[in-house]
Amino acid sequence: MARKSDLKHYSETQLRHSETDIENPRSRRRIVVAADYRDERPWVLSGVRCKELGLFEIAHLGVAEMLAPYEVVRANQSGAFFMACLSGQGKVWIDGRWRTIAAGQACLQPAGIRNSFRIGRSKRWDFCWIRFAGGVRSNTIFRASSPVLADFDAEPLRAAITGLLAELKGVGVSRRSHQWIELAYDYVRSFAGSFRGDPRVQRLWDEVQGRLDFAWDTQSLAKESGLSFEHLRRLCLKEIGRTPMNHLSHLRIQQAIRLISDSDDKLAVIARKVGFANGNSFSSAFKKSTGHAPSHFRAEV
Repeated sequence: MARKSDLKHYSETQLRHSETDIENPRSRRRIVVAADYRDERPWVLSGVRCKELGLFEIAHLGVAEMLAPYEVVRANQSGAFFMACLSGQGKVWIDGRWRTIAAGQACLQPAGIRNSFRIGRSKRWDFCWIRFAGGVRSNTIFRASSPVLADFDAEPLRAAITGLLAELKGVGVSRRSHQWIELAYDYVRSFAGSFRGDPRVQRLWDEVQGRLDFAWDTQSLAKESGLSFEHLRRLCLKEIGRTPMNHLSHLRIQQAIRLISDSDDKLAVIARKVGFANGNSFSSAFKKSTGHAPSHFRAEV
Protein backbone atom coordinates (compact mmCIF):
# COMPACT_ATOMS: atom_id res chain seq x y z
CA MET A 1 0.00 0.00 0.00
CA ALA A 2 1.37 3.38 -0.96
CA ARG A 3 1.79 6.00 1.72
CA LYS A 4 -0.71 8.85 1.57
CA SER A 5 2.13 11.29 0.98
CA ASP A 6 3.13 9.32 -2.11
CA LEU A 7 -0.24 9.66 -3.82
CA LYS A 8 -0.78 11.98 -6.78
CA HIS A 9 -3.64 14.11 -5.49
CA TYR A 10 -4.38 17.07 -7.74
CA SER A 11 -6.52 19.96 -6.56
CA GLU A 12 -9.73 21.21 -8.18
CA THR A 13 -7.89 24.31 -9.37
CA GLN A 14 -5.28 22.18 -11.12
CA LEU A 15 -7.92 19.96 -12.70
CA ARG A 16 -10.45 22.71 -13.45
CA HIS A 17 -13.78 20.86 -13.47
CA SER A 18 -12.53 17.86 -11.48
CA GLU A 19 -12.93 17.18 -7.80
CA THR A 20 -10.72 14.17 -7.24
CA ASP A 21 -7.71 12.43 -8.74
CA ILE A 22 -6.23 9.91 -6.29
CA GLU A 23 -3.72 7.53 -7.78
CA ASN A 24 -1.09 5.05 -6.66
CA PRO A 25 2.18 6.15 -8.33
CA ARG A 26 2.97 2.51 -9.20
CA SER A 27 -0.08 2.35 -11.47
CA ARG A 28 0.47 2.32 -15.23
CA ARG A 29 -1.35 3.75 -18.24
CA ARG A 30 -0.76 3.56 -21.97
CA ILE A 31 -2.63 6.39 -23.60
CA VAL A 32 -3.24 7.96 -27.01
CA VAL A 33 -4.40 11.59 -27.07
CA ALA A 34 -5.95 13.63 -29.88
CA ALA A 35 -3.45 16.05 -31.39
CA ASP A 36 -5.55 19.13 -30.55
CA TYR A 37 -6.77 18.00 -27.11
CA ARG A 38 -5.68 20.37 -24.34
CA ASP A 39 -5.36 19.02 -20.79
CA GLU A 40 -2.58 19.77 -18.30
CA ARG A 41 -2.84 16.60 -16.23
CA PRO A 42 0.53 14.80 -16.27
CA TRP A 43 -0.89 11.45 -17.38
CA VAL A 44 -2.56 13.12 -20.37
CA LEU A 45 0.59 15.04 -21.28
CA SER A 46 2.52 11.76 -21.25
CA GLY A 47 0.28 10.26 -23.95
CA VAL A 48 1.16 9.66 -27.59
CA ARG A 49 -0.46 12.27 -29.85
CA CYS A 50 -2.57 11.17 -32.81
CA LYS A 51 -4.36 13.50 -35.22
CA GLU A 52 -6.64 10.72 -36.52
CA LEU A 53 -8.45 10.53 -33.16
CA GLY A 54 -10.05 13.87 -33.96
CA LEU A 55 -11.84 12.36 -36.96
CA PHE A 56 -13.79 10.17 -34.52
CA GLU A 57 -14.27 12.96 -31.96
CA ILE A 58 -12.20 11.01 -29.42
CA ALA A 59 -10.23 13.00 -26.83
CA HIS A 60 -8.17 10.06 -25.60
CA LEU A 61 -8.18 6.29 -25.21
CA GLY A 62 -5.93 3.79 -23.52
CA VAL A 63 -5.26 0.81 -21.31
CA ALA A 64 -4.80 1.13 -17.55
CA GLU A 65 -3.30 -1.11 -14.87
CA MET A 66 -4.34 0.64 -11.67
CA LEU A 67 -3.33 -0.27 -8.13
CA ALA A 68 -5.21 0.70 -4.97
CA PRO A 69 -5.89 3.39 -3.92
CA TYR A 70 -7.46 4.85 -7.05
CA GLU A 71 -10.42 7.21 -7.40
CA VAL A 72 -11.54 9.73 -10.03
CA VAL A 73 -14.40 12.24 -9.90
CA ARG A 74 -15.39 14.42 -12.84
CA ALA A 75 -18.08 16.94 -11.95
CA ASN A 76 -19.37 17.47 -15.47
CA GLN A 77 -17.94 15.09 -18.05
CA SER A 78 -17.94 17.04 -21.33
CA GLY A 79 -17.92 13.96 -23.56
CA ALA A 80 -19.23 10.39 -23.46
CA PHE A 81 -17.05 7.91 -21.59
CA PHE A 82 -16.70 4.17 -22.22
CA MET A 83 -14.89 1.86 -19.81
CA ALA A 84 -14.40 -1.92 -20.16
CA CYS A 85 -13.06 -4.03 -17.29
CA LEU A 86 -10.31 -6.53 -18.13
CA SER A 87 -9.58 -7.90 -14.66
CA GLY A 88 -10.09 -7.00 -11.02
CA GLN A 89 -13.07 -4.97 -9.92
CA GLY A 90 -14.10 -1.33 -9.89
CA LYS A 91 -17.00 0.86 -8.84
CA VAL A 92 -18.77 3.35 -11.10
CA TRP A 93 -21.26 6.03 -10.09
CA ILE A 94 -24.55 5.38 -11.92
CA ASP A 95 -27.94 6.96 -11.22
CA GLY A 96 -26.88 8.30 -7.84
CA ARG A 97 -25.19 5.21 -6.41
CA TRP A 98 -22.06 3.08 -6.74
CA ARG A 99 -22.32 0.03 -9.00
CA THR A 100 -19.74 -2.75 -9.36
CA ILE A 101 -18.02 -3.28 -12.71
CA ALA A 102 -16.13 -6.58 -13.01
CA ALA A 103 -14.17 -8.45 -15.66
CA GLY A 104 -16.36 -9.11 -18.69
CA GLN A 105 -18.43 -5.94 -18.21
CA ALA A 106 -18.42 -2.42 -19.64
CA CYS A 107 -20.00 0.91 -18.74
CA LEU A 108 -21.09 3.68 -21.12
CA GLN A 109 -21.82 7.12 -19.64
CA PRO A 110 -23.13 10.11 -21.63
CA ALA A 111 -21.75 13.64 -21.50
CA GLY A 112 -23.02 16.18 -19.01
CA ILE A 113 -23.12 14.03 -15.89
CA ARG A 114 -20.95 13.33 -12.89
CA ASN A 115 -18.52 10.61 -13.96
CA SER A 116 -16.88 8.88 -11.00
CA PHE A 117 -15.08 5.59 -10.61
CA ARG A 118 -12.75 3.92 -8.14
CA ILE A 119 -11.05 0.63 -7.52
CA GLY A 120 -13.22 -2.02 -5.85
CA ARG A 121 -12.28 -4.81 -3.46
CA SER A 122 -9.40 -5.99 -5.63
CA LYS A 123 -5.94 -4.51 -5.11
CA ARG A 124 -5.50 -4.13 -8.87
CA TRP A 125 -7.96 -3.07 -11.56
CA ASP A 126 -7.18 -3.38 -15.27
CA PHE A 127 -9.43 -1.67 -17.81
CA CYS A 128 -9.43 0.05 -21.18
CA TRP A 129 -11.32 3.21 -22.02
CA ILE A 130 -12.39 5.65 -24.71
CA ARG A 131 -13.16 9.26 -23.76
CA PHE A 132 -15.08 11.17 -26.43
CA ALA A 133 -14.67 14.90 -26.96
CA GLY A 134 -18.32 15.48 -27.82
CA GLY A 135 -20.03 16.10 -31.12
CA VAL A 136 -22.19 14.27 -33.64
CA ARG A 137 -20.36 10.93 -33.51
CA SER A 138 -20.39 10.54 -29.73
CA ASN A 139 -23.94 11.84 -29.41
CA THR A 140 -25.28 9.42 -32.01
CA ILE A 141 -23.64 6.40 -30.34
CA PHE A 142 -26.51 6.33 -27.87
CA ARG A 143 -29.90 4.80 -28.53
CA ALA A 144 -32.94 4.84 -26.28
CA SER A 145 -32.14 1.23 -25.31
CA SER A 146 -28.36 1.67 -24.95
CA PRO A 147 -27.01 -0.10 -21.84
CA VAL A 148 -25.28 1.78 -19.07
CA LEU A 149 -23.68 -1.36 -17.62
CA ALA A 150 -23.69 -4.73 -19.38
CA ASP A 151 -21.60 -7.75 -20.40
CA PHE A 152 -18.73 -7.03 -22.78
CA ASP A 153 -15.57 -8.86 -23.85
CA ALA A 154 -12.87 -6.21 -23.50
CA GLU A 155 -10.01 -8.19 -25.03
CA PRO A 156 -10.70 -7.21 -28.69
CA LEU A 157 -10.88 -3.54 -27.67
CA ARG A 158 -7.61 -3.83 -25.76
CA ALA A 159 -6.03 -5.42 -28.84
CA ALA A 160 -7.22 -2.53 -31.04
CA ILE A 161 -5.84 0.08 -28.63
CA THR A 162 -2.56 -1.82 -28.25
CA GLY A 163 -2.32 -2.07 -32.04
CA LEU A 164 -2.77 1.70 -32.36
CA LEU A 165 -0.09 2.33 -29.75
CA ALA A 166 2.34 0.03 -31.55
CA GLU A 167 1.63 1.76 -34.88
CA LEU A 168 2.17 5.24 -33.44
CA LYS A 169 5.42 4.22 -31.76
CA GLY A 170 6.60 2.63 -34.99
CA VAL A 171 6.19 3.97 -38.51
CA GLY A 172 2.93 5.74 -37.71
CA VAL A 173 1.14 5.28 -41.04
CA SER A 174 -1.98 7.45 -40.96
CA ARG A 175 -4.12 4.93 -42.88
CA ARG A 176 -3.32 2.12 -40.44
CA SER A 177 -3.85 4.37 -37.39
CA HIS A 178 -7.26 5.28 -38.79
CA GLN A 179 -8.15 1.60 -39.15
CA TRP A 180 -7.19 0.78 -35.54
CA ILE A 181 -9.27 3.72 -34.26
CA GLU A 182 -12.23 2.80 -36.45
CA LEU A 183 -12.13 -0.71 -35.01
CA ALA A 184 -12.03 0.57 -31.41
CA TYR A 185 -14.86 3.01 -32.14
CA ASP A 186 -16.93 0.22 -33.67
CA TYR A 187 -16.68 -1.84 -30.46
CA VAL A 188 -18.23 1.04 -28.50
CA ARG A 189 -20.92 1.58 -31.11
CA SER A 190 -21.70 -2.14 -31.03
CA PHE A 191 -22.02 -2.07 -27.22
CA ALA A 192 -24.37 0.93 -27.38
CA GLY A 193 -26.63 -0.93 -29.78
CA SER A 194 -26.18 -4.32 -28.13
CA PHE A 195 -29.76 -4.87 -26.93
CA ARG A 196 -30.50 -8.46 -27.93
CA GLY A 197 -33.40 -9.25 -25.65
CA ASP A 198 -37.13 -9.13 -26.31
CA PRO A 199 -37.66 -6.71 -29.25
CA ARG A 200 -40.75 -5.38 -27.50
CA VAL A 201 -38.48 -3.75 -24.93
CA GLN A 202 -36.43 -1.97 -27.56
CA ARG A 203 -39.61 -0.77 -29.30
CA LEU A 204 -40.88 0.46 -25.93
CA TRP A 205 -37.88 2.72 -25.34
CA ASP A 206 -37.95 4.03 -28.90
CA GLU A 207 -41.59 4.97 -28.31
CA VAL A 208 -40.85 6.52 -24.93
CA GLN A 209 -37.97 8.56 -26.40
CA GLY A 210 -40.42 10.18 -28.81
CA ARG A 211 -43.02 10.90 -26.09
CA LEU A 212 -41.04 11.91 -23.03
CA ASP A 213 -43.70 14.47 -22.07
CA PHE A 214 -46.24 11.67 -21.50
CA ALA A 215 -47.00 10.76 -17.86
CA TRP A 216 -45.33 7.34 -18.00
CA ASP A 217 -45.67 5.11 -14.96
CA THR A 218 -45.20 1.41 -14.25
CA GLN A 219 -48.61 0.50 -15.66
CA SER A 220 -48.30 2.48 -18.89
CA LEU A 221 -44.76 1.20 -19.53
CA ALA A 222 -45.91 -2.39 -19.05
CA LYS A 223 -48.95 -1.85 -21.28
CA GLU A 224 -46.89 -0.24 -24.04
CA SER A 225 -44.35 -3.09 -23.97
CA GLY A 226 -46.96 -5.85 -23.83
CA LEU A 227 -45.13 -7.40 -20.87
CA SER A 228 -45.84 -7.61 -17.19
CA PHE A 229 -43.97 -4.90 -15.31
CA GLU A 230 -41.91 -7.47 -13.37
CA HIS A 231 -40.86 -9.16 -16.62
CA LEU A 232 -40.01 -5.77 -18.11
CA ARG A 233 -38.01 -4.90 -15.01
CA ARG A 234 -35.95 -8.10 -15.19
CA LEU A 235 -35.20 -7.59 -18.88
CA CYS A 236 -34.18 -3.95 -18.40
CA LEU A 237 -31.86 -4.80 -15.51
CA LYS A 238 -30.20 -7.54 -17.58
CA GLU A 239 -29.86 -5.72 -20.90
CA ILE A 240 -29.62 -2.05 -19.93
CA GLY A 241 -28.45 -2.12 -16.34
CA ARG A 242 -31.31 0.02 -15.04
CA THR A 243 -34.85 -0.46 -13.79
CA PRO A 244 -37.54 0.84 -16.18
CA MET A 245 -38.30 3.89 -14.03
CA ASN A 246 -34.58 4.72 -13.65
CA HIS A 247 -34.11 4.44 -17.40
CA LEU A 248 -37.13 6.65 -18.03
CA SER A 249 -35.59 9.31 -15.77
CA HIS A 250 -32.24 8.93 -17.55
CA LEU A 251 -33.82 9.53 -20.98
CA ARG A 252 -35.66 12.58 -19.68
CA ILE A 253 -32.54 14.10 -18.14
CA GLN A 254 -30.49 13.50 -21.29
CA GLN A 255 -33.13 15.26 -23.38
CA ALA A 256 -33.23 18.09 -20.83
CA ILE A 257 -29.46 18.49 -21.15
CA ARG A 258 -29.80 18.78 -24.93
CA LEU A 259 -32.58 21.37 -24.60
CA ILE A 260 -30.63 23.41 -22.05
CA SER A 261 -27.65 23.40 -24.42
CA ASP A 262 -29.52 24.05 -27.66
CA SER A 263 -32.43 26.31 -26.72
CA ASP A 264 -33.28 29.41 -24.71
CA ASP A 265 -36.40 27.85 -23.18
CA LYS A 266 -36.97 28.52 -19.52
CA LEU A 267 -36.16 25.61 -17.23
CA ALA A 268 -39.84 25.26 -16.26
CA VAL A 269 -40.73 24.85 -19.94
CA ILE A 270 -37.97 22.27 -20.45
CA ALA A 271 -39.18 20.37 -17.37
CA ARG A 272 -42.66 20.05 -18.90
CA LYS A 273 -41.29 19.09 -22.31
CA VAL A 274 -39.42 16.12 -20.87
CA GLY A 275 -42.27 14.95 -18.66
CA PHE A 276 -41.73 16.38 -15.19
CA ALA A 277 -44.86 17.55 -13.40
CA ASN A 278 -43.12 20.46 -11.68
CA GLY A 279 -39.81 22.23 -11.28
CA ASN A 280 -39.00 20.65 -7.93
CA SER A 281 -39.20 17.07 -9.21
CA PHE A 282 -37.22 18.08 -12.31
CA SER A 283 -34.49 19.75 -10.27
CA SER A 284 -34.23 16.81 -7.86
CA ALA A 285 -33.96 14.22 -10.66
CA PHE A 286 -31.53 16.40 -12.63
CA LYS A 287 -29.21 16.86 -9.66
CA LYS A 288 -29.28 13.15 -8.83
CA SER A 289 -28.27 12.26 -12.39
CA THR A 290 -25.75 15.00 -13.18
CA GLY A 291 -24.56 16.16 -9.77
CA HIS A 292 -25.76 19.71 -10.50
CA ALA A 293 -28.95 21.74 -10.42
CA PRO A 294 -30.27 22.62 -13.91
CA SER A 295 -29.56 26.33 -13.31
CA HIS A 296 -25.90 25.57 -12.61
CA PHE A 297 -25.65 23.44 -15.74
CA ARG A 298 -27.09 26.21 -17.91
CA ALA A 299 -24.59 28.65 -16.45
CA GLU A 300 -21.79 26.28 -17.51
CA VAL A 301 -23.00 25.90 -21.12
